[in-house]
Amino acid sequence: MENKKSKMNTTEILKEVIEENQTRKILEILEHSKDLNEGIKKIKELLKNNLN
Repeated sequence: MENKKSKMNTTEILKEVIEENQTRKILEILEHSKDLNEGIKKIKELLKNNLN
């Protein structure tokens, strides 16, 4: 039981880290884009690639 609980906690921590990293990448893309449309296009590509 304890091992299962520990595994769930590790999974939750990993999910949070992934979300933080993705948020950081999105903010970097927006910061370095010429305009919002370019940023949105790059973010969509990032999200599409992460799903595959």
